[in-house]
Amino acid sequence: MNLDLFNNIINGIKESTFVQNFMQELSNHLEKVSSLKQENCLYQVVEIETDGAYLQNINNNQVAKENDISKEILDKIQEDTVLIYKNGSYEIEENLTEQFFNNLVDIKEYDAIQKDFIEQNKMSEIASDAKYILKEKTNDYSILTYGNNKKRTIKVPNALIPFWAKTGDNLYYKNGEFKRSMG
Repeated sequence: MNLDLFNNIINGIKESTFVQNFMQELSNHLEKVSSLKQENCLYQVVEIETDGAYLQNINNNQVAKENDISKEILDKIQEDTVLIYKNGSYEIEENLTEQFFNNLVDIKEYDAIQKDFIEQNKMSEIASDAKYILKEKTNDYSILTYGNNKKRTIKVPNALIPFWAKTGDNLYYKNGEFKRSMG
């Protein structure tokens, strides 16, 4: 096949008004879909890049790249920093960021807490489709309800509960971990 003919076909496609309009519409749609900005909403930094950061909405776990973060904020944040979107811009949520980092445990400590919890509560016998409701959260433990009519309770170390889980959230237990149910 003649290479010039192939290049002419490709260039013709690129110049097509239809293709240009389609690409513009697609670009606009993706920009709208990937935008996280919700007033007074909290976001956790997942990854930082030179021109922005990937943020996770803590309410629905949606992750999207955000380029509209001031250079001043971008220079101060690290992975897991908590941001809040207020008055048209992102700000560091200092108290929640500090709380989050203070609640982190290293992998060995987490494994020990998890192993002890599983042994004490026979969690390996509970079906993976069991649903729990976070009834109460104290400094060290959370109380979860489950079973028929949610009358059974279990005391769980907070190290095993997702940090962003709050009273009333649905949780499930799978592969040795509690996770927030988004549905």
